[in-house]
Amino acid sequence: MAMNRIQFVQDIPHGFSNKSAKGRLPEVLPDKLMLNLGCGRDVREGFLNIDLYSENENVVSMDIRNLELPDSCAEFILASDVLEHFSHRETDAVLKEWARVLKPGGKIEIRCPNLRLQMNAYQRGDWDADVASYMVFGGQTNPGDYHCVAFDEKSISKHLEKAELKVESITLQDYPQSKGLINLNMTVVASKRGTHTISKPESRFDWLDFKIDSENFNVLPEDEPFEIDMLKELVGDIENRGEPTKDVALAPNKDQQLNVVWEGSQFVYHSLALINREHCINLTKSGAVNLTIIPYEPDTFDPKSNEKFKSLIENDIRYKSEVSDKISALPYVWIRHQWPPKTEAPNGAKWIIMQPWEFSVLREDFVDLFKQADELWTPSNFSRKAFIESGIDAGKVQVIPNGIDPTLFKPDGEKFELPTKKQFKMLFVGGTIFRKGIDLLLRAYAENFTAEDDICLVIKDMGGSSFYKGQTAKNHIEQIRSKSNSPEIIYLQNDMSEQEMASLYRACNVLVSPYRGEGFSLPVLEAMACGLPVIVTENGATDDFAHGSFALKIKSTKRSIGNKLDDKPFVKEAFLLEPDFDELKSILKSVYDNPGHLRSMGALAQFSARTDWTWRGATIKALTRLDSLYSTNTALKANDALEDFSDASLMMGAAENSYIAEDYDNATSAYISVISNKDSVSHEYYILSLCRMIIISINKGDYDTADNFISELERISPGHTDLYYVKAIYLASKDMIVEALESITVVMDSWKTRRFDSSMGYSLDDLLVLTADLLLAMEDYESAHNLYTVALSLNSQNSFACFGTAMCFESVGATEEALTMYEWAYRLNPEFESARIKLEELSQIQ
Repeated sequence: MAMNRIQFVQDIPHGFSNKSAKGRLPEVLPDKLMLNLGCGRDVREGFLNIDLYSENENVVSMDIRNLELPDSCAEFILASDVLEHFSHRETDAVLKEWARVLKPGGKIEIRCPNLRLQMNAYQRGDWDADVASYMVFGGQTNPGDYHCVAFDEKSISKHLEKAELKVESITLQDYPQSKGLINLNMTVVASKRGTHTISKPESRFDWLDFKIDSENFNVLPEDEPFEIDMLKELVGDIENRGEPTKDVALAPNKDQQLNVVWEGSQFVYHSLALINREHCINLTKSGAVNLTIIPYEPDTFDPKSNEKFKSLIENDIRYKSEVSDKISALPYVWIRHQWPPKTEAPNGAKWIIMQPWEFSVLREDFVDLFKQADELWTPSNFSRKAFIESGIDAGKVQVIPNGIDPTLFKPDGEKFELPTKKQFKMLFVGGTIFRKGIDLLLRAYAENFTAEDDICLVIKDMGGSSFYKGQTAKNHIEQIRSKSNSPEIIYLQNDMSEQEMASLYRACNVLVSPYRGEGFSLPVLEAMACGLPVIVTENGATDDFAHGSFALKIKSTKRSIGNKLDDKPFVKEAFLLEPDFDELKSILKSVYDNPGHLRSMGALAQFSARTDWTWRGATIKALTRLDSLYSTNTALKANDALEDFSDASLMMGAAENSYIAEDYDNATSAYISVISNKDSVSHEYYILSLCRMIIISINKGDYDTADNFISELERISPGHTDLYYVKAIYLASKDMIVEALESITVVMDSWKTRRFDSSMGYSLDDLLVLTADLLLAMEDYESAHNLYTVALSLNSQNSFACFGTAMCFESVGATEEALTMYEWAYRLNPEFESARIKLEELSQIQ
């Protein structure tokens, strides 16, 4: 703790020390001094760690409210989880003291709880009053473990401004509370005002030295730099040709702080263009920068057909209006995102290259290029590792993730009409090339299934006429389709709009991506946002966002691809991933045989994608990097300007998270919210919400409420598979065993086709166990035993089948056999309390 508190005789719990720090300041301070104030046990290498109490001999003993350091000596200060422990009367004085020792232009990073996020968690019901008190006021495990002041984004900014510290970025840690309670913090980065200045270009557009390699874009004289006068001539020339343009007028100044030039494809059907569009739309909405868009390749669709693209047209250099002198005098940054990467460096601007990478290391020529940029943005940690492994400075390589538009990629909406009668649809999206693993998928699919199976593989190919021309598996796919008794494949290769892609995802049950190399894999994230669970390669780029609760991972090993790519040498031996083929086959067969859990997994997937992986968050993260480079606060402005998003489908995801965590109170309130907004969610989510509420009500003994939900389910979907299932449980709980058996028999008799309707997660072995339980209640031990045995043959890990078998043995006096099966059940599920009790009872008898 950094707080100046009394000495304690006994040890203090929860990570705090009761011993005075012993370290002393070095006689000569390092040139690059970095301070870790109130470090506690978070002692960091390369920092001067300061605290009053610590058992670490390297921690310098000092009251961080009165630092024994000269003015303007530190380049960086870290103050994590400490500011909130001082009295609110001390806040301004403490921050001014920290600012005193910071060099002009130096940075300070403060982490502290965010009161707004905390209150939201309390009002949403994520926290009850006891948890909220703990989070807001501190753990209070000792007299120093109290939070004395609370901050939100505005208040912390106000206090920092008073200390002459300029806020550069505020990052919110709004963690979902579904996987455990964790405090909701923010990390604030600020810099000290002073003599640090930002250089600006010698002239307003002397660095716009680009040219676009297409006859459709031949609007500039070749090999000539682009000047402001050229822009005026260009605008006039476009007007004379009758092409669309705005009336020439000064663009409005919305407190813009930077000139951002974004070079890359825009109105084209591929992922690079989509990424460029989404970031640029958010930049214009933020009002924090003046954006100029430079397209890289000819348009392949008309942007005027979509109102969403209006701001992109207005800021396209071909049509953009002149800006005021005040705006053009602002600093410039040039962001380039295109393939292949362009080698010419812009003059007079900081240069950022956005580049995903799919292999373990870079090509040599790219390393030379990337080292020239001021910063490199890549979308995944896997990709970032490749840059660093290739010798790029780690501090220069930043992860700016891709995202999705939650208003477009969502579970509810139109479904693409596919020419198939098959019920189960497995989807692959991407170029059908070796790196994407299409060969493995086609082989596993063909070996697993035949034309008789109720399954269809939908392949949406990409890049066949452009960057993957001549590399796709189109001919191989047609060969498979032409064979007799081959499982059904639908092959789509035409360009699709974002709306069409969203509808295609919604038309399918699961997305499969057994890739060998990806820099991010945007289709995986888009599929998740539309409510699909995903099957992906483990240890790749998708590890960042595809997690175990909704992603099925294919184990992988490293596969060498040598030292060259297209005759261009890598910096060293390069590797891809090789997905385990047998495991891929097993997963494909498993999801087809037992699809009942996929809907719930999809609800969790869309909740994660549409909450934590949006374009809004991605753009704000990109702006924090610009703020770091230019000492601006564009991210803060964008955070205020860009609207956050919520809808009933997100509430469904929150409900499923709570239900799986057995937090039935929060699950109930969330499901009720979904049911109350039934017109705003998919029909499938509405049915699942009703079914969950029926089960919750039965477990609470609230049969009237269960009756009401059953009646609603009968009204909207009278023959639904899950209706018969929940009715069986309802009837059994009321000791109506025969009626329950009749209800579950309807499901059992047609399970082969009905299983695709179910969304509650039960499989055939679960149905067998439920049926056997009912027979056991009727004292039909032989029939029950037979069904339990069949269930175990399907799934040897079913602890309930083991328990039921044991009960059958015990009922007929076979105590030793019963004991064996109870032990098996308890070994499979150590939390199976009934199995533990039975074991103890029988052990005493033995």
